[in-house]
Amino acid sequence: MKLSSLRFSVGLGAVLAVAVLGSVYAAFMPLGDEEADEVAPRDILAETELHCVALAVYFEGGSTFETEEGQRHIARVVVERARANMNKWGGSNLCDVVFYKRTGVCQFSFACLPLARRTPRGGAAWEQAVAIAKDEMEGRGGVREETIRYYMNPALTSDRNACRFRKEFVPVLEAGRHQFFREPTEFERVDLRNSDPVECQRYKAALEAKKRLAKARAERARRLAALAKKRKALAAANKSAKVHYAGK
Repeated sequence: MKLSSLRFSVGLGAVLAVAVLGSVYAAFMPLGDEEADEVAPRDILAETELHCVALAVYFEGGSTFETEEGQRHIARVVVERARANMNKWGGSNLCDVVFYKRTGVCQFSFACLPLARRTPRGGAAWEQAVAIAKDEMEGRGGVREETIRYYMNPALTSDRNACRFRKEFVPVLEAGRHQFFREPTEFERVDLRNSDPVECQRYKAALEAKKRLAKARAERARRLAALAKKRKALAAANKSAKVHYAGK
């Protein structure tokens, strides 16, 4: 009787163990649908660089109401600078290029703005910037010029900076509101140094006018000082004469 009871207890325990352990294993076994729905691997570096290039396109172009053509050329400049892998532009990493800063000056002006002013607001303009950046990074940008490395918006550039651009870089084309430039050859560099662009003429004229104004102000201050000194001397003489007369 005891033996049969023992066998019954062992059998019942085995059944319960199978039931319990079976449910435990089932909790960790993937279902068929889960196996089919795998998470695709992400390229975090590529996503980050895409964001950086999109920022440059958005703030350097989109925020100044640049055309799509102009924005695509801006993206080309950013990517070509990284492709050149030069220290003066920040190396080969696209984010390093976009946010490169030397002696307190940002390579792309928006990068020196406070964070709140260089944070995209989303919307159609940002989506377009991301699409343009992606096209350029994947070789679908559609821009033929591979030599452009610099650009400026003449309407927003001072004569001083525009003069420097004209005397250092070779103009290639205009796209939208921006003008794009390339590095000069040795022969072109000599010609550029000897050139006298209209922006340089205006800048020189402004400097001369400033010098003339400063000279005129200094001359006026000198005359006023001389007049004040003369009046002071005259007042002292009059006071001395009155004292002498009263003494008599």
